[in-house]
Amino acid sequence: MIRPGGVLRAVVLSVVTVLAVAGCASGAGSTGEDARDAAGLTQAEVAGMSLEDEFGLAADRYSEIESVLEEAQLQVSDDAWRWNGGDVLPSAGGPGSFGEPLPGADGDNSYYFRVGRTLRPEGASGAVAGLEPMSSYFDEKGWKYGTRESGTKSEVRADTGDGWWLTYTVRDNGQYLLVVYSELYWTNDAGELRLAIGKRDVTPFPEESVPGEHEPFPTWSDPVQP
Repeated sequence: MIRPGGVLRAVVLSVVTVLAVAGCASGAGSTGEDARDAAGLTQAEVAGMSLEDEFGLAADRYSEIESVLEEAQLQVSDDAWRWNGGDVLPSAGGPGSFGEPLPGADGDNSYYFRVGRTLRPEGASGAVAGLEPMSSYFDEKGWKYGTRESGTKSEVRADTGDGWWLTYTVRDNGQYLLVVYSELYWTNDAGELRLAIGKRDVTPFPEESVPGEHEPFPTWSDPVQP
């Protein structure tokens, strides 16, 4: 069922706080090895972890981001949403990630998760009022958020204040896109972590699913594929 849009309550915030890729990362005000990632860990603390330890943390973070996505989806529709890629593999971190930059982070020593779904509601026109269900939700949660219009699309973006960012975009072609991003996490080797996950992940992602359905994260004991 689709939740109808209403009159959008515009919230004007500074470009630096919400509309730019910047926010309230745990590393703000820290430098080098003292900088804390989205989970509150320093690079030195992560350095003492094994790959299996990091794998377990990634599994927990994956579960968290899927919960954030599910709750946000339900503000719009409990119908099936289309996938726009797999969720399980994290992305390499570094400059350009969401949240305030984590000092010293790059594509080798940090990563983040991203999950997204698209929806084509019947009769959708991409009107800015289509953002209303999500902006109302952000209001209820007390999250900082802002809206912007650009050519053929309108977007509302929110910072949850505890390591997650959500963007909800409505397009003139009737396609609506919801994406959740994590802020950065330290890792000893982003490539090795991705391989450890990817070689155990043999479940293909579906073309579509209802909110709450997602790929199972592999377990460390799963067979490692060649």
